[in-house]
Amino acid sequence: MTIEESQNEIKTIFAAFENSDDKWKFLLKLAKEHEGMDASLKDEKFIVKGCAAKMFLVPEFKDGIMHFHMDTEDGEVTPLLSRGLGALAVKIYNRQKPADILAAKPEFFQEIGLQIGLTPTRANGFASLLKQIYMYAKVYSLIER
Repeated sequence: MTIEESQNEIKTIFAAFENSDDKWKFLLKLAKEHEGMDASLKDEKFIVKGCAAKMFLVPEFKDGIMHFHMDTEDGEVTPLLSRGLGALAVKIYNRQKPADILAAKPEFFQEIGLQIGLTPTRANGFASLLKQIYMYAKVYSLIER
C-alpha cells in the first residue's frame, strides 16, 4: 500500500467517527494491537527526543525500502496514547521508499484533526517522531543514490 493509500484509508476511518472520543479510542486500539519490537533493538541512540513517553524508533533499510520498528517504554502497552500515535505513523510510513516518505506531506495529520486535543507535550513528541522518520528517510535516500 502506498503512503497516499494509507492516508486515504485513515481519512475514511476518521471521517466516520461520530465524536472526537472515537479518534482516541482508535489510537488506543492501534496501541494495543501494535507488536512492538524485540528488546535487543532498544538502544538509547534510537530514543525519539521530545516524546512524553520513552519511545524507540529503529530504522532498517533493505532492498530500497524503509522498515520502522517502534516501541514505548519496556514493551508495555503503556503509555497507550503515545504508543498509538507511534503505531499510526509506522502504519503510514513503514515499507516505503525513502523518496516517497520525503514526498509525503506531514500536514495530513492536521487534516484529520489529530493535533486537536493533544497536550502540548504529546503534540511535540509526535512532531519529533515525524521529524525522526523524515530524517531517516533523508539519510537513506542519500545512501540509495
